[in-house]
Amino acid sequence: MKAWKKAMALLMASTMVLPMGAGMTAMAEEGEKYEVAFIVRNAADAFVARIINSFEAEAEKYEDLFSLEILDAQADPDKQNSMIETCITKGYDCIIVQPNDGDLQKPYCEQVLDAGIKLITTNAGIREIEGGSWVDADPYEQGKVLADLAVENAPEGARTVIMSCNPGNLHTESRLAAYKDIYVTERDDAEILAEKITDRADEATFMATMEDWVQSFGQIDVVLTIGDTLALSAHEVVKDDDTYKDTQYYGVDGLPEALLAIKRGTMTATVMQDTDEMAQKNLEAAAKLLKGEEEVIESKLDAILITADNVDEYLDYYVEKGALTQEEVDAVRAEVGE
Repeated sequence: MKAWKKAMALLMASTMVLPMGAGMTAMAEEGEKYEVAFIVRNAADAFVARIINSFEAEAEKYEDLFSLEILDAQADPDKQNSMIETCITKGYDCIIVQPNDGDLQKPYCEQVLDAGIKLITTNAGIREIEGGSWVDADPYEQGKVLADLAVENAPEGARTVIMSCNPGNLHTESRLAAYKDIYVTERDDAEILAEKITDRADEATFMATMEDWVQSFGQIDVVLTIGDTLALSAHEVVKDDDTYKDTQYYGVDGLPEALLAIKRGTMTATVMQDTDEMAQKNLEAAAKLLKGEEEVIESKLDAILITADNVDEYLDYYVEKGALTQEEVDAVRAEVGE
Protein backbone atom coordinates (compact mmCIF):
# COMPACT_ATOMS: atom_id res chain seq x y z
CA MET A 1 0.00 0.00 0.00
CA LYS A 2 1.42 3.39 -0.93
CA ALA A 3 2.34 6.06 1.59
CA TRP A 4 -0.70 8.26 0.86
CA LYS A 5 -2.98 5.34 1.69
CA LYS A 6 -1.27 5.01 5.07
CA ALA A 7 -1.72 8.71 5.73
CA MET A 8 -5.43 8.50 4.91
CA ALA A 9 -5.81 5.47 7.15
CA LEU A 10 -4.11 7.29 10.03
CA LEU A 11 -6.40 10.29 9.51
CA MET A 12 -9.44 8.04 9.67
CA ALA A 13 -8.09 6.37 12.79
CA SER A 14 -7.86 9.74 14.53
CA THR A 15 -11.60 10.42 14.07
CA MET A 16 -13.08 6.97 14.63
CA VAL A 17 -12.34 3.73 16.44
CA LEU A 18 -12.02 0.66 14.26
CA PRO A 19 -12.31 -2.90 15.57
CA MET A 20 -8.64 -3.68 14.86
CA GLY A 21 -6.33 -6.00 16.80
CA ALA A 22 -3.40 -4.41 18.61
CA GLY A 23 -0.58 -3.50 16.24
CA MET A 24 -2.65 -3.97 13.11
CA THR A 25 -1.75 -1.86 10.09
CA ALA A 26 -4.42 0.33 8.56
CA MET A 27 -6.97 -1.81 6.79
CA ALA A 28 -6.59 -2.05 3.05
CA GLU A 29 -9.10 -0.13 1.02
CA GLU A 30 -11.79 -2.29 -0.45
CA GLY A 31 -10.48 -4.30 -3.40
CA GLU A 32 -6.83 -3.50 -2.69
CA LYS A 33 -4.05 -5.64 -1.21
CA TYR A 34 -1.22 -5.06 1.17
CA GLU A 35 2.28 -4.86 -0.30
CA VAL A 36 5.17 -6.92 1.07
CA ALA A 37 8.82 -6.55 0.06
CA PHE A 38 11.41 -9.27 0.58
CA ILE A 39 15.01 -8.02 0.30
CA VAL A 40 17.32 -11.01 -0.16
CA ARG A 41 21.03 -11.08 0.55
CA ASN A 42 22.30 -12.30 -2.83
CA ALA A 43 20.14 -13.98 -5.47
CA ALA A 44 23.24 -15.38 -7.18
CA ASP A 45 23.82 -17.64 -4.16
CA ALA A 46 22.42 -21.14 -4.74
CA PHE A 47 20.71 -21.32 -1.37
CA VAL A 48 19.17 -17.86 -1.71
CA ALA A 49 17.87 -18.85 -5.15
CA ARG A 50 16.07 -21.76 -3.51
CA ILE A 51 14.64 -19.41 -0.88
CA ILE A 52 13.30 -17.14 -3.62
CA ASN A 53 11.62 -20.06 -5.39
CA SER A 54 10.01 -21.18 -2.14
CA PHE A 55 8.76 -17.67 -1.33
CA GLU A 56 7.29 -17.21 -4.79
CA ALA A 57 5.42 -20.51 -4.55
CA GLU A 58 4.18 -19.86 -1.01
CA ALA A 59 3.05 -16.31 -1.87
CA GLU A 60 0.38 -17.74 -4.17
CA LYS A 61 -1.53 -18.78 -1.05
CA TYR A 62 -1.76 -15.14 0.04
CA GLU A 63 -2.48 -13.46 -3.29
CA ASP A 64 -5.85 -12.16 -2.01
CA LEU A 65 -4.19 -10.53 1.02
CA PHE A 66 -0.88 -9.15 -0.25
CA SER A 67 1.48 -8.93 -3.20
CA LEU A 68 5.13 -9.93 -2.81
CA GLU A 69 8.05 -8.15 -4.45
CA ILE A 70 11.52 -9.71 -4.16
CA LEU A 71 14.57 -7.41 -4.32
CA ASP A 72 18.22 -8.46 -4.61
CA ALA A 73 20.92 -6.72 -2.55
CA GLN A 74 23.64 -8.52 -4.55
CA ALA A 75 25.77 -9.31 -1.47
CA ASP A 76 26.22 -5.58 -0.77
CA PRO A 77 25.21 -4.40 2.75
CA ASP A 78 25.18 -0.75 1.66
CA LYS A 79 22.92 -1.55 -1.28
CA GLN A 80 20.64 -3.49 1.05
CA ASN A 81 20.37 -0.50 3.37
CA SER A 82 19.51 1.73 0.42
CA MET A 83 16.82 -0.76 -0.63
CA ILE A 84 15.34 -0.74 2.87
CA GLU A 85 15.14 3.07 2.76
CA THR A 86 13.52 2.95 -0.67
CA CYS A 87 10.93 0.44 0.53
CA ILE A 88 10.12 2.70 3.48
CA THR A 89 9.68 5.66 1.14
CA LYS A 90 7.43 3.64 -1.16
CA GLY A 91 5.24 2.73 1.78
CA TYR A 92 5.29 -1.05 1.82
CA ASP A 93 3.12 -2.54 4.53
CA CYS A 94 5.63 -5.22 5.55
CA ILE A 95 9.34 -5.56 4.78
CA ILE A 96 11.17 -8.88 5.15
CA VAL A 97 14.96 -8.60 5.24
CA GLN A 98 17.55 -11.36 4.82
CA PRO A 99 20.56 -9.39 6.13
CA ASN A 100 23.99 -9.40 4.58
CA ASP A 101 25.39 -8.06 7.86
CA GLY A 102 23.07 -7.89 10.85
CA ASP A 103 25.05 -5.13 12.56
CA LEU A 104 24.99 -2.91 9.47
CA GLN A 105 21.36 -3.63 8.63
CA LYS A 106 20.00 -3.21 12.17
CA PRO A 107 19.67 0.62 12.24
CA TYR A 108 17.85 0.59 8.90
CA CYS A 109 15.54 -2.19 10.04
CA GLU A 110 14.73 -0.08 13.09
CA GLN A 111 13.73 2.72 10.70
CA VAL A 112 11.17 0.32 9.21
CA LEU A 113 9.42 0.04 12.57
CA ASP A 114 9.77 3.77 13.20
CA ALA A 115 7.84 4.32 9.96
CA GLY A 116 4.98 2.15 11.23
CA ILE A 117 5.81 -0.70 8.82
CA LYS A 118 5.86 -4.35 9.87
CA LEU A 119 9.36 -5.86 9.96
CA ILE A 120 10.55 -9.45 9.73
CA THR A 121 14.21 -10.44 9.55
CA THR A 122 15.17 -13.93 8.47
CA ASN A 123 18.22 -16.10 7.75
CA ALA A 124 19.84 -14.52 9.78
CA GLY A 125 17.20 -12.93 11.95
CA ILE A 126 18.17 -9.81 13.91
CA ARG A 127 16.78 -10.66 17.30
CA GLU A 128 17.70 -7.51 19.23
CA ILE A 129 15.26 -5.13 17.51
CA GLU A 130 12.49 -4.12 19.90
CA GLY A 131 9.14 -4.65 18.19
CA GLY A 132 10.69 -6.52 15.26
CA SER A 133 9.77 -10.07 14.26
CA TRP A 134 12.14 -12.81 13.12
CA VAL A 135 11.95 -16.24 11.52
CA ASP A 136 15.20 -18.17 11.75
CA ALA A 137 17.08 -21.33 12.50
CA ASP A 138 19.44 -21.54 15.46
CA PRO A 139 22.81 -21.14 13.70
CA TYR A 140 24.82 -22.20 16.74
CA GLU A 141 22.81 -25.43 16.88
CA GLN A 142 23.52 -25.99 13.18
CA GLY A 143 27.23 -25.72 13.84
CA LYS A 144 26.96 -27.83 16.98
CA VAL A 145 25.41 -30.88 15.31
CA LEU A 146 28.16 -30.83 12.67
CA ALA A 147 30.91 -30.26 15.24
CA ASP A 148 29.60 -33.15 17.35
CA LEU A 149 29.70 -35.42 14.30
CA ALA A 150 33.21 -34.27 13.37
CA VAL A 151 34.41 -34.96 16.92
CA GLU A 152 33.28 -38.58 16.42
CA ASN A 153 34.38 -39.04 12.80
CA ALA A 154 37.66 -37.18 12.45
CA PRO A 155 40.76 -39.42 12.45
CA GLU A 156 43.40 -39.20 15.15
CA GLY A 157 45.49 -36.06 14.72
CA ALA A 158 43.12 -34.80 12.04
CA ARG A 159 44.69 -32.11 9.88
CA THR A 160 41.84 -29.61 9.84
CA VAL A 161 40.94 -26.40 8.02
CA ILE A 162 37.98 -24.14 8.81
CA MET A 163 36.39 -21.89 6.18
CA SER A 164 33.78 -19.18 6.71
CA CYS A 165 32.51 -16.07 4.91
CA ASN A 166 30.21 -13.06 5.34
CA PRO A 167 31.84 -11.52 8.43
CA GLY A 168 29.25 -9.88 10.68
CA ASN A 169 26.52 -12.33 9.69
CA LEU A 170 24.87 -14.00 12.69
CA HIS A 171 24.65 -17.39 10.98
CA THR A 172 28.24 -17.62 9.81
CA GLU A 173 29.68 -16.31 13.05
CA SER A 174 27.52 -18.59 15.22
CA ARG A 175 28.37 -21.73 13.24
CA LEU A 176 32.04 -20.83 13.41
CA ALA A 177 31.78 -20.31 17.16
CA ALA A 178 30.24 -23.77 17.56
CA TYR A 179 33.12 -25.35 15.63
CA LYS A 180 35.64 -23.70 17.93
CA ASP A 181 33.73 -24.36 21.13
CA ILE A 182 33.15 -28.03 20.39
CA TYR A 183 35.45 -29.48 17.72
CA VAL A 184 38.57 -27.46 18.48
CA THR A 185 38.11 -27.86 22.23
CA GLU A 186 37.15 -31.53 22.38
CA ARG A 187 39.54 -32.75 19.69
CA ASP A 188 42.71 -31.28 21.13
CA ASP A 189 44.64 -33.88 19.14
CA ALA A 190 43.49 -32.29 15.88
CA GLU A 191 45.91 -29.97 14.10
CA ILE A 192 44.16 -26.78 13.01
CA LEU A 193 46.14 -25.90 9.91
CA ALA A 194 44.24 -22.76 8.97
CA GLU A 195 41.08 -20.76 9.50
CA LYS A 196 39.81 -18.16 7.07
CA ILE A 197 36.80 -15.87 6.84
CA THR A 198 36.55 -14.69 3.24
CA ASP A 199 35.19 -11.23 2.45
CA ARG A 200 33.75 -12.49 -0.82
CA ALA A 201 31.13 -15.24 -0.86
CA ASP A 202 31.55 -16.92 -4.24
CA GLU A 203 32.81 -20.26 -5.50
CA ALA A 204 35.95 -18.79 -7.08
CA THR A 205 37.02 -17.32 -3.73
CA PHE A 206 36.32 -20.56 -1.87
CA MET A 207 38.23 -22.60 -4.44
CA ALA A 208 41.18 -20.19 -4.33
CA THR A 209 41.29 -20.53 -0.56
CA MET A 210 41.35 -24.33 -0.79
CA GLU A 211 44.03 -24.18 -3.48
CA ASP A 212 46.21 -22.08 -1.18
CA TRP A 213 45.76 -24.57 1.64
CA VAL A 214 46.56 -27.55 -0.55
CA GLN A 215 49.79 -25.92 -1.69
CA SER A 216 50.71 -24.85 1.85
CA PHE A 217 49.77 -27.93 3.86
CA GLY A 218 49.40 -30.94 1.60
CA GLN A 219 47.16 -33.55 3.19
CA ILE A 220 43.95 -32.27 4.79
CA ASP A 221 41.69 -34.63 6.73
CA VAL A 222 38.75 -32.41 7.71
CA VAL A 223 37.22 -29.36 6.04
CA LEU A 224 34.73 -27.60 8.32
CA THR A 225 32.70 -24.91 6.55
CA ILE A 226 29.71 -22.75 7.36
CA GLY A 227 27.94 -23.51 4.06
CA ASP A 228 27.53 -26.21 1.46
CA THR A 229 28.86 -24.03 -1.34
CA LEU A 230 32.14 -23.66 0.55
CA ALA A 231 32.41 -27.41 1.15
CA LEU A 232 31.52 -28.31 -2.44
CA SER A 233 34.00 -25.74 -3.79
CA ALA A 234 36.77 -27.11 -1.58
CA HIS A 235 36.14 -30.65 -2.82
CA GLU A 236 36.10 -29.48 -6.45
CA VAL A 237 39.73 -28.38 -6.09
CA VAL A 238 40.99 -31.84 -5.07
CA LYS A 239 38.42 -34.19 -6.58
CA ASP A 240 40.97 -35.78 -8.92
CA ASP A 241 43.75 -36.13 -6.33
CA ASP A 242 43.74 -39.42 -4.41
CA THR A 243 45.61 -37.73 -1.58
CA TYR A 244 42.25 -36.28 -0.55
CA LYS A 245 39.97 -39.24 -1.25
CA ASP A 246 39.23 -39.69 2.46
CA THR A 247 38.91 -35.99 3.32
CA GLN A 248 35.77 -35.16 5.27
CA TYR A 249 33.66 -32.15 4.24
CA TYR A 250 31.01 -30.53 6.44
CA GLY A 251 28.59 -27.78 5.37
CA VAL A 252 25.21 -26.17 6.06
CA ASP A 253 22.10 -25.49 3.93
CA GLY A 254 21.11 -28.88 2.57
CA LEU A 255 21.61 -27.86 -1.04
CA PRO A 256 20.46 -30.48 -3.57
CA GLU A 257 24.05 -30.67 -4.84
CA ALA A 258 25.26 -31.36 -1.30
CA LEU A 259 22.82 -34.23 -0.87
CA LEU A 260 23.99 -35.77 -4.14
CA ALA A 261 27.58 -35.37 -2.96
CA ILE A 262 26.77 -37.12 0.32
CA LYS A 263 25.20 -39.96 -1.65
CA ARG A 264 28.35 -40.19 -3.79
CA GLY A 265 30.50 -40.22 -0.66
CA THR A 266 32.33 -37.00 -1.54
CA MET A 267 30.74 -34.95 1.25
CA THR A 268 30.29 -36.03 4.85
CA ALA A 269 27.33 -34.08 6.23
CA THR A 270 25.13 -31.02 5.89
CA VAL A 271 22.48 -29.40 8.02
CA MET A 272 19.33 -28.76 6.07
CA GLN A 273 17.42 -25.51 6.24
CA ASP A 274 14.09 -26.25 4.62
CA THR A 275 13.42 -23.26 2.37
CA ASP A 276 9.76 -24.26 2.04
CA GLU A 277 9.41 -24.13 5.82
CA MET A 278 11.22 -20.79 5.83
CA ALA A 279 8.85 -19.33 3.25
CA GLN A 280 5.79 -20.78 4.96
CA LYS A 281 6.68 -19.34 8.37
CA ASN A 282 7.77 -15.94 7.02
CA LEU A 283 4.67 -15.34 4.94
CA GLU A 284 2.38 -16.73 7.61
CA ALA A 285 4.01 -14.26 10.00
CA ALA A 286 3.52 -11.42 7.52
CA ALA A 287 -0.16 -12.29 7.18
CA LYS A 288 -0.69 -12.39 10.95
CA LEU A 289 1.12 -9.09 11.44
CA LEU A 290 -0.83 -7.37 8.68
CA LYS A 291 -4.17 -8.66 9.96
CA GLY A 292 -3.36 -7.63 13.51
CA GLU A 293 -3.46 -11.17 14.88
CA GLU A 294 0.02 -10.76 16.37
CA GLU A 295 2.21 -7.80 17.26
CA VAL A 296 5.59 -9.57 17.27
CA ILE A 297 6.42 -13.05 15.99
CA GLU A 298 9.53 -15.05 16.87
CA SER A 299 9.64 -18.37 15.02
CA LYS A 300 12.38 -21.01 14.91
CA LEU A 301 13.21 -23.38 12.06
CA ASP A 302 14.37 -26.94 12.54
CA ALA A 303 18.03 -27.95 12.06
CA ILE A 304 18.13 -31.32 10.28
CA LEU A 305 21.41 -33.24 10.13
CA ILE A 306 21.85 -35.17 6.87
CA THR A 307 24.49 -37.87 6.48
CA ALA A 308 24.89 -41.03 4.42
CA ASP A 309 22.57 -42.75 6.91
CA ASN A 310 19.49 -40.69 6.03
CA VAL A 311 20.32 -38.91 2.77
CA ASP A 312 17.98 -41.12 0.69
CA GLU A 313 14.99 -39.86 2.64
CA TYR A 314 15.82 -36.26 1.77
CA LEU A 315 16.74 -37.03 -1.82
CA ASP A 316 13.24 -38.43 -2.25
CA TYR A 317 11.85 -35.34 -0.49
CA TYR A 318 13.67 -33.07 -2.93
CA VAL A 319 12.33 -35.05 -5.88
CA GLU A 320 8.83 -34.60 -4.47
CA LYS A 321 9.42 -30.85 -4.08
CA GLY A 322 10.93 -30.49 -7.55
CA ALA A 323 14.38 -29.46 -6.32
CA LEU A 324 15.84 -32.58 -7.98
CA THR A 325 14.59 -34.86 -10.71
CA GLN A 326 14.14 -38.58 -10.26
CA GLU A 327 16.59 -39.08 -13.13
CA GLU A 328 19.30 -37.10 -11.32
CA VAL A 329 18.86 -39.10 -8.14
CA ASP A 330 18.69 -42.45 -9.94
CA ALA A 331 21.88 -41.62 -11.85
CA VAL A 332 23.82 -41.01 -8.63
CA ARG A 333 22.39 -44.11 -7.01
CA ALA A 334 23.56 -46.08 -10.05
CA GLU A 335 27.05 -44.56 -9.65
CA VAL A 336 27.30 -46.04 -6.15
CA GLY A 337 25.93 -49.40 -7.22
CA GLU A 338 22.32 -49.13 -6.06
